[in-house]
Amino acid sequence: MNKYFTTIGLTAISASLFLGSCKARFYTPNRNPVPLYKNAGDAYFDLSSNLLNKADFTAGFAPVKGLGTYIGYHGSTMSTGSDTAEKRIHSGEMLNLGLGYFVSEDISSQFRFEIYGDLGLGRFYNKVSDVGLNQYFNGNYTRIGIMPNFGYTSSDNHFAFAYSVRMSSIRFANESISSLSYWQDDYARYKSKASYGMVEQAMLFRVGSEKVKFQLQLASYHGINSDEVLNAIPRWNASIMVGVVITPNLYGR
Repeated sequence: MNKYFTTIGLTAISASLFLGSCKARFYTPNRNPVPLYKNAGDAYFDLSSNLLNKADFTAGFAPVKGLGTYIGYHGSTMSTGSDTAEKRIHSGEMLNLGLGYFVSEDISSQFRFEIYGDLGLGRFYNKVSDVGLNQYFNGNYTRIGIMPNFGYTSSDNHFAFAYSVRMSSIRFANESISSLSYWQDDYARYKSKASYGMVEQAMLFRVGSEKVKFQLQLASYHGINSDEVLNAIPRWNASIMVGVVITPNLYGR
């Protein structure tokens, strides 16, 4: 019986992935940046990937006590088909900027809180190619939101965990389409709403030395006013990202 349900589950997942790959994709979330700053001079370097088709790099700095910043780049690519048959490529990239406040170590030695204004400037690409066929659907998006992070660091600074939630609004613009008739259904999804509300939650765990740690981030993404079939972004998605985080203090503290 367990084998029966497992087979059904795997079949459903495979079918979902196949059907999803046939539609244009307009937004792929980046992982939530979580610096967990403590003091002025803290720096934050984070290189993460899902080990399949997504990668993120973020660098951040706290120039003064209580003020944190970050800037990041996100890239993703997914392809189906082959060079001898119809091939679909969905890809995207994003510049992610953040500026905000953090509670310094002299106020709270181990419990961390920070909150950022978050801006994402992205571009999506959809391409379908075959013999005698070359279709594309590209465009831009802007994501604006706030992102509080709640965390804990051990007294020896060898372990940390945090919960992060980014609440944002996303708008699409400046589409470039090879053929409206070819992308008719996808274009209808794309134009179905002016904007979307997003809630992107993540739990992260870090372990390692004081300045260099391995990181695991488990995330879920919710389009709170979106429909999987009718609209441009999924109602729900999930991601697992692993990476390395480096957190020196550039003021020598």
